[in-house]
Amino acid sequence: MKKSLLVLALLFSLATFSQSPVDKSFPPEELFALGSYYYPEQWDSSQWERDLKKMSEMGIKFTHFAEFAWAMMEPEEGKYDFEWLDRAVSLAEKYGLKVIMCTPTPTPPTWLSKKYPDILIQRDNGVAIQHGRRQHASWSSDRYRRYVENIVSRLAMRYGNHPAVIGWQIDNEPGHYGVVDYSENAQLKFRVWLQKKYGTIDKLNDTWGTSFWSETYQDFDQVRLPSQQEVPDKPNPHAMLDLNRFMADELAGFVNMQADILRQHINKDQWITTNLIPVFNPVDPVRIDHTDFLTYTRYLVTGHNQGIGSQGFRMGIPEDLGFSNDQFRNRVGKTFGVMELQPGQVNWGVYNPQPLPGAVRMWVYHVFAGGGKFVCNYRFRQPLKGSEQYHYGMIMTDGVTLSPGGEEYVCIAQEMKKLRAAYDKKNRMPKQLASRRIGLLFDMNNYWEMEFQRQTDQWWTMPHIHKYYNLLKSFAAPVDVISEKEDFSGYPFLIAPAYQLLDNNLVERWTEYVKNGGHLI
Repeated sequence: MKKSLLVLALLFSLATFSQSPVDKSFPPEELFALGSYYYPEQWDSSQWERDLKKMSEMGIKFTHFAEFAWAMMEPEEGKYDFEWLDRAVSLAEKYGLKVIMCTPTPTPPTWLSKKYPDILIQRDNGVAIQHGRRQHASWSSDRYRRYVENIVSRLAMRYGNHPAVIGWQIDNEPGHYGVVDYSENAQLKFRVWLQKKYGTIDKLNDTWGTSFWSETYQDFDQVRLPSQQEVPDKPNPHAMLDLNRFMADELAGFVNMQADILRQHINKDQWITTNLIPVFNPVDPVRIDHTDFLTYTRYLVTGHNQGIGSQGFRMGIPEDLGFSNDQFRNRVGKTFGVMELQPGQVNWGVYNPQPLPGAVRMWVYHVFAGGGKFVCNYRFRQPLKGSEQYHYGMIMTDGVTLSPGGEEYVCIAQEMKKLRAAYDKKNRMPKQLASRRIGLLFDMNNYWEMEFQRQTDQWWTMPHIHKYYNLLKSFAAPVDVISEKEDFSGYPFLIAPAYQLLDNNLVERWTEYVKNGGHLI
């Protein structure tokens, strides 16, 4: 009897030991979690406890701190203040809320930008981006990276073993919001990147086809980041492809570097992620591989599309969530969450309608159905001043009244309790659906190539891919949006829509896939 109990105890301990940090934070039997952004630095400290208590009462399981708070943490160079953040974390813990702690690297403080303007990105017209918003520091700046290493290390040492902190978000929507960095730091790093890739200038010339139009270079020092502002026509297409690859590598290197710093200090039970805007230059999720998993951001009602039906503009289009679910579920860690989802009207869209009643709830369930671990809505309270003043939260401007979106989150939290009670861990995908499992091949290199070298001015890559995707979803086919790095053999069907950028290795893999019985479309 004692021996049997000992064996059972050992098996239990091994199962516990093997559980990933992500599963410890979001156990499968809990199904799904709801979170919300909160900015202690934006509100009078006398309101923090009321707000976090309210958040917990609504059924929210975790909150999200500090991604824009570097100036609060280090108000002057070398002078640090974490006491306010200590208090916020303690209050969250008091009311049973877990915390995602964030690195504040999208918003360097004023003293850093003014003392070292060389850390700032520069537009293609030569104008340096100035302090005052976010995402204005260059990933290519070694100086900036040193300051990042310092503040991230201090955060990690302070909260890396805090029981309320379940994980870390690196930066926030890294990507410079589509602005390409032409700073001298980026120019220098681009030349180093090219030299490492090609080895010799002759190899670069041959690959780029520079013998045409006398574009030939004699050495790497002559090469600049291609810019439409500096040439009378479109830049060399191969140079543009390498620009996108370089920028994606710089972004990924910036995120991966922070993940490595965090791992030196944090508890093994704390996970690391970042949140990305899907299919957005220069973001390539495949290159970000030092995190435990990835999350994405989605705002569906911003006036950018008409949706389906007369009120579709108040609901968004389903592929914005579905495609992103199926893509991020198949990146590093093979799991995902949605780190930002609007709870109501935004302030920055083409026009800013109210989501249709029930739309917020529908979006959350779409993520849940797609295998997501959580949705964290942006944001808990609507601000009274500053940027995003008219961006709705779950709580209205009086600080206490639920917004329509907030009411929907309360409803979801109650419904999740019923779903958990009905959960059966033995359930599996029906064989009928598994036999239709489809791999949809999507690669950012191909996307960049096709967007720059469009064969008609009527061509847009993502709407074309979405035609395939939406048709597949119309007959309930399970879809994985996969990269070229994935093994194709597990998919009865493989679709590669409009694949303009090919190499011999990919063609050989497709051929082998078909020889082994796969169906390639």
